[in-house]
Parts: sequence; structure tokens; C-alpha cells
Amino acid sequence: MNHGAMQVISFKNTRLFKRGMWLSAAALIAFVVLPAALDGTLLDNPVPHVFAVGVLIVCWVVFFWRTQIYCVADEVLDCGDHLRVRRGRVDEDIPFSKISAVEMSTQVGIHRLTVRLRELGRFGGRIEFLPQASLWSNPAGVRRVASGLAERANQAKC
Repeated sequence: MNHGAMQVISFKNTRLFKRGMWLSAAALIAFVVLPAALDGTLLDNPVPHVFAVGVLIVCWVVFFWRTQIYCVADEVLDCGDHLRVRRGRVDEDIPFSKISAVEMSTQVGIHRLTVRLRELGRFGGRIEFLPQASLWSNPAGVRRVASGLAERANQAKC
């Protein structure tokens, strides 16, 4: 990898992916409620529909809590001597010397990279991001990216 040029090392459509998760949850709830609302049975006997929606909401809350997909950075750029991280409208440059560890984890079948920081930054003490889509089915490749970043962090702290 050419460390002199900026390179996107995160999934390029993370923001769209995160929005898609929320929209999928809303669409599924609408799919359960809309037929009953259209044919009038929702008002006649709302208990089964409220129960079904409640179960769906609990399932989605557990899913979002377990994956913490809302905490994932939208974009991570490798800028050679630092990482540029963006989540929403907030950007932060993280020098490799401030990185204590980089590791891969898998939550609910979704691989992600976690960058642990030596001191708190704008995003707290860790930054999580999804790897590029070409690595999603390749845990060994994701681990190689993590170990490469960790090695550069170890070299920078010396």
C-alpha cells in the first residue's frame, strides 16, 4: 500500500448501510401495521397488531444494541501518518502515535475494525468501522488490515 496517498479503508457506503438498517426496521413495522390499518381491523382489535409491533420493536432494539451500528464511523481514510475519521458531520485526524491497538471483531455476522486510542478524542476512546466490502467474507483479510494498522501504530509510538 502506498502510505503517501490517502486511501479509503472503510466500507464506502457505510452511511447508506446505516440508513438502510433504520429504514428496514421502519418498513417491516409498516408491513405489519399497514394491511390491518387499510382494511379497518386495526381499530376493531388492535391488541394483536400492537403486540406484533412491540415484538418487532424489541427485536430491532436488541439488534441495534448488539451491533451498535449507529456508532460505526462513516468513513476512515488512511492518510499515511494518520487516519482521518468521519461520522456524520464530525471529522477527526488520529495520528498513528495515538493508537494503542487495532483489532477485528464480529458482531451478528458483521466484521468490523476497532481502533483503540491512548487518549480520548472526539469519538471517545475507540473508533469502529466496517472494512471495505471486498473483505466482508474474508476475515483473514480484515485481520491483515488490522495488524497492518497496529504495526504502523507501534512504529509511530517509538
